[in-house]
Amino acid sequence: MSDFYYFMIEGHEKPFGYVHSSFIAAMMPWSNLWSLNHKKRFLTLHSFPNDVQSRTNAMQTTLRSAYNNGTVSYWANELFPIYSSTGGHILDMDGCGVDPFGIVSYAVHMIAYVTTKGNEIETRKFWVPRRSKTKMSYPGMLDNTVGGSLRSGERPIDCIVREAAEEGGVPEEYTREHVKACGTLSYQMDRTDDGKEGRQHQVQYLYEMEVPEGFVPKPCDGEVEEFMLMGIEEVVGALRRGEFKLNCGMTWMSYLVRHGIVDAENEERLVEICARMHRKLDLFVV
Repeated sequence: MSDFYYFMIEGHEKPFGYVHSSFIAAMMPWSNLWSLNHKKRFLTLHSFPNDVQSRTNAMQTTLRSAYNNGTVSYWANELFPIYSSTGGHILDMDGCGVDPFGIVSYAVHMIAYVTTKGNEIETRKFWVPRRSKTKMSYPGMLDNTVGGSLRSGERPIDCIVREAAEEGGVPEEYTREHVKACGTLSYQMDRTDDGKEGRQHQVQYLYEMEVPEGFVPKPCDGEVEEFMLMGIEEVVGALRRGEFKLNCGMTWMSYLVRHGIVDAENEERLVEICARMHRKLDLFVV
């Protein structure tokens, strides 16, 4: 943790994220909305008055400055929430700040499949998208059928319905009727989505959905180059070759464990794998 500062918010004892020292340096001098304690490695947000909207305004002002000076490379124009360790809504921030501030973010991911029957044996094939080569993060890599981050105030079920329509052209009514919740993943990674040093902490809400044989997902928002129908052996092969976006590989591993394709008989690291996919994301000062 020597390369990180703790993202603190005035009035709260626990950190809300871990900020890499390179981001700290790039934003110097920090405005009077913030205080820096180099000894404790605290970066603390202050706001007056001390309420959700004021904290949101202070964060948005900081992120707009980071965008204008090139420290962050894009402006998401979507607000994402920050919660306290007890679940309280503390502030909202533009999505461009999720990685630099190393906060816990929340997302939905769905695997859609077609059931085919041959010789009285049912098999599943999966709709796997290839990310657009113009995507900032992981261009051209394989992904989950649909997925995305929860906006502030959005429920997971509403998010997956929205993402299925936006990314795959799935009618909202169909998703609401057929999608099945399959638990969660929680994990941390030591790099940001654009490959920089940092910390990612994310909770994924997982879903599966069967679609009819004649249905073909349609890329609607420019984020997907193509959808491919793949058998489970093809999916596993692509996972082994590292062709999936990193966090999507975990979503697929969760599917393989959930359906008994990966088990204690064929994977000696099963316990460790499952533990790493269900981290307790309780940030603390070391």
